Amino acid sequence: MAGLTFIDELLQDQRELTAVDQFARWHESISVPASPSRYERLLPAAPPGQGEQYAFEVDLDRCSGCKACVTACHALNGLEDDESWRSVGLLVSPGTDATQMEFAPIQQHITTACHHCVDPACMHGCPVLAYDKDPMTGVVRHLDDQCMGCSYCVMKCPYEVPRFSKRLGIVRKCDMCSHRLAAGEAPACAQACPSEAIRITVVRQRSIETQYRKPRPAPSEIESDEANLFLPDSPPPSLTLPATQFVSRRVLPEEVKSADREALRLDSAHGSLVAMLILSQAAAGVFAASAAAELTGLRIHFPWFNTFAATLLFAGLIASVTHLGRPGKAWRSFLGWRRSWLSREIIAFGAFALVGGIASVAAFVPAGLPWRRSVTCAAASFGMIAVFVSSMVYVDTGRRAWRFGRTLGNFFGTTLLLGSTLAAGIFAAATGGENEAQAGIAQVAAAATAMVIRTLLFMWRRLELSRALSDPLNSFHWNARVVAELLPGSLRWRNLLFVFSTGAGLLAVVGLGGHMLVWASLAAASTTASELIDRYVYFVAGGTKRMPGVWVS
Repeated sequence: MAGLTFIDELLQDQRELTAVDQFARWHESISVPASPSRYERLLPAAPPGQGEQYAFEVDLDRCSGCKACVTACHALNGLEDDESWRSVGLLVSPGTDATQMEFAPIQQHITTACHHCVDPACMHGCPVLAYDKDPMTGVVRHLDDQCMGCSYCVMKCPYEVPRFSKRLGIVRKCDMCSHRLAAGEAPACAQACPSEAIRITVVRQRSIETQYRKPRPAPSEIESDEANLFLPDSPPPSLTLPATQFVSRRVLPEEVKSADREALRLDSAHGSLVAMLILSQAAAGVFAASAAAELTGLRIHFPWFNTFAATLLFAGLIASVTHLGRPGKAWRSFLGWRRSWLSREIIAFGAFALVGGIASVAAFVPAGLPWRRSVTCAAASFGMIAVFVSSMVYVDTGRRAWRFGRTLGNFFGTTLLLGSTLAAGIFAAATGGENEAQAGIAQVAAAATAMVIRTLLFMWRRLELSRALSDPLNSFHWNARVVAELLPGSLRWRNLLFVFSTGAGLLAVVGLGGHMLVWASLAAASTTASELIDRYVYFVAGGTKRMPGVWVS
């Protein structure tokens, strides 16, 4: 203020009422008949109109990090002890010159919850349509009674807003206290904040899209260090168009970062998904080897070949069901096929299982060679389609560690490696019959193919890891550090298993001591173990940038 001394400014600040004082005065006035029956200071003057929606507005200058909002949200919504829908984090800037205010170190508290995005990834990824976006308010709601507990929305949401409840077997999330909004009350978090740092506002969806929407970034560019128009050091808003408004009278410096930016962590292992992916990809690979044998004209009729592949597939599908919190709801998973890759994966594997089952039965019909060959090739084709769709489930999350090239390379590499390695063992078991020479040729060809694929896949993975570790600007650098620093044992085991499986495969080719089947089985077992470790690492080291303050289970 012009003409005011520093003392005058301090006195002026003291005359301004705090949020608590303002609420207290309003509460005292409600006895007056003309006074409103609701404290509407935290709500917009009018509900959303056409093309508008409700949104959280967070005043960063007022947020003190007291976590009253977290406590209120937890208490009002009856959340479990280890469940939270709102978090408080911290942005920090080390500063370069503390003597100059514009470069002074900064600590900025951030309170975050669901952003009720204009283009919500959770809704688009749900295979059972357990999400909807209220057309009147824009609130993204989770429909608990429709959820099957697959947790795919947790992977899809870049802000990891949905929370899985083990007790209920479903995912739950913030709904902006819709029941309170309908009654003219502010959400619990806003009502509880002593500084009124959280309020509800109305935003235009077109404005958010214009501000944030860019062409969908390539996975390698998703977490670049470009200026983030939404909030510094947070996932790019172009992914989902978050509606939350963070406001401040000061401009945060470009170097401001999340306080836990460099903290390494392990994500969920998803053991059921690890087993499902490895078993289903092995099944697709074995069907492909069986089809190759049929098409090359090898006179080998080994009926258990397709049966073994089908057994692997069904075992993988059973493992996938154990991942669900509510398996009884899984029958609805086809409903989201228009927009959910997980729904498409379930449909693709259903078709693969049907054709694979037919192929396993057809293998026992010696007289129907042309028909048997056709269904075997069909099973191999459906298997490859299922592997592609399965890879897109993870690519579509936009995570840097699950980018398109890396995921497809790993998934199809595993498919071909396990397919050829297991096929070598099956061909070795088929020797001794009337077509022993043919089986021997097929076994050597499969084992040699497996050795080439194993070597190429191993070298590619190690080269990718070493490049990422040596380049801090590499999009995979943080994930590579997780592998190297938190999972060093996985690297040692994979090196050991590579050497062992390669040696066993070589001995199977030469048939040392006449124990071709023994060496082929050892190569298959060690290769499968190595791929299980690799898929485990794929999940636990697949973390991505979170919102500052995201709650970690």
